[in-house]
Amino acid sequence: MWTGLLLLVALAAGEPLEDARQSFAAGRYAEAEQQALQAEPSGAALYLVGLARFRTGRPEEALEAFDAAGHAPDAPEPDAWNFNRGACLYALGRFVEAEEAFASVREGAPLARAAWINAGFAAFDAGAPDRAAQWAERAAAGASTEEALQVEELRALLAPVANEGDEAYRQGLASFDAGRFDEARALFLRAATRQPDSGRARLMAGASAWRLGSRTEAREDLTAALKLTLSPLDRRTAHQYLDLLSYGLRSSGPGAWASASLGPGFDSNVLQVGVAARDVSGANADVVTASAFAEASVGLTARLRLSDRLFAALSYGGSQRAYSGSSVRDYSLQLHRATAAVEWEAARQVRVGILAGGDLFFTGLEDFRGLQASVNANAWLAWDETAHTTTRLDLGAAGKDGLGEEFAYLTGPRLDATLSQEWRLGLANVTAWYRYRQDRIGTLEQSFTSVDETLASRTYVIPFGFTGHAVGASGRWQPLPWLTASLDADVEWRRYLEDNSLRVVTTGGDTETWNVRRRHDTRFVLGPTVSARLSGHLRLTARYELLVNRSNIDMRLTDDDAAACEGAAHLCHAYDATNGNYEKHGVMLQLEAAW
Repeated sequence: MWTGLLLLVALAAGEPLEDARQSFAAGRYAEAEQQALQAEPSGAALYLVGLARFRTGRPEEALEAFDAAGHAPDAPEPDAWNFNRGACLYALGRFVEAEEAFASVREGAPLARAAWINAGFAAFDAGAPDRAAQWAERAAAGASTEEALQVEELRALLAPVANEGDEAYRQGLASFDAGRFDEARALFLRAATRQPDSGRARLMAGASAWRLGSRTEAREDLTAALKLTLSPLDRRTAHQYLDLLSYGLRSSGPGAWASASLGPGFDSNVLQVGVAARDVSGANADVVTASAFAEASVGLTARLRLSDRLFAALSYGGSQRAYSGSSVRDYSLQLHRATAAVEWEAARQVRVGILAGGDLFFTGLEDFRGLQASVNANAWLAWDETAHTTTRLDLGAAGKDGLGEEFAYLTGPRLDATLSQEWRLGLANVTAWYRYRQDRIGTLEQSFTSVDETLASRTYVIPFGFTGHAVGASGRWQPLPWLTASLDADVEWRRYLEDNSLRVVTTGGDTETWNVRRRHDTRFVLGPTVSARLSGHLRLTARYELLVNRSNIDMRLTDDDAAACEGAAHLCHAYDATNGNYEKHGVMLQLEAAW
């Protein structure tokens, strides 16, 4: 008998049973039952009584409450009601009636596939293996990873296999269904010894090890099973278990996903866009750089299994951030990004991957125009040295092109090398990394009329290319199944590749170069995030980001020598092109839907 039937809790919001619902959610089922019985009689109250009684091990009394709720004027939603009636009937050993109840759940309902799986187990226990097989076949198409594993458990009871008559295998199934996975694995391994040509017993041994959290043993059993005789469904199930045990591209398994998000935010320093460098010359305390914004995004992802050891992923992401402030609206940013990646399990615990992609940025709202385009290539080598740690080396190269004469200075190559170490600590993941970056984009020259009557013009020469060394760490913690928190922090030391300067033309026609200074910055970034899953498809995320930049280029800095501005070199911060010392605070609330 299968003991994994689920009782669906579906309490309608807005009913006058808040105390009872809170008690039920806290696991105080007896208290919830009494509170529901004391509430005004209604279908919702009787439904909650039934749920509480089932959870306290009284399926017969729970069924009575469910039946009464079904005849009330405000009867519960029929799919959840039939599902929970089926759970009660199954617990009472009334398998034919349980199958009928599960079968009443309408196709297309969120719990339809779970109901079909349960109907299959009910049919099997009712002595109708043919009907059970039909339910398994119906549930298998389009099943999620977890649902597919439940289908396999059902088919393990039905499908003829080479060791079907082996007593150890049958005992292993009984132990597995009862949740005694250590005992089940020992029995499956004994059956595999007696039937060495059949992969089914090794498959179930691997499934038992996975349920025990023994990742190494599970991988060994499942890999061995794939080398033996397996039905197509068994082979797919073995791959699904291995996906759950893997890292990298394989970890999510094959499939396709789509997402869309929308949310408001606030940026305290819009001029520091961060994605593609913009002209910030002449920035000073009088310029309004803060603005609220709205951001929308869409995403598409497909993951493909090319072979037992080769996996691929295709993705597209698009986003639009629109600033509300009139002085910074031209900094509104639209991004389109497409990537294709392939990862190969080159050896046990070793993964090698390559990625190719492209980015396309647009800026402005009223004056919408291209900002920058880039093509990217990355390669990585990852060593999963233990079940809890991974060391990874990433190498990347990009060719960037500033779109149009206005943004020509954003053209140039970029090279990256990143070494990271990941620790998987149960509910938490922590990654520490070091990155070297060389960004060889161009130099912006911006001319303006001089207020000095002895000068005909002044031109800021502002190089954007740099080399940088950065260290950082990120952490992710999931204290509850629906709640995730993360924190990212890094420090980068940038040294620019060419000198900043001010080129002047005197009224006599002479050209001079003033204030020649090599820029170097230190940047600190901190980004906490909290995300809550609201339903199977909706997630709400709150983000905060802090950027602190410290630089030797800043027109507000004080010179050690007050006379430097008048010297031959005019080495004076008053002639700096921008204020390189700044802070940027960003907050955003995002609602995301995923399918």
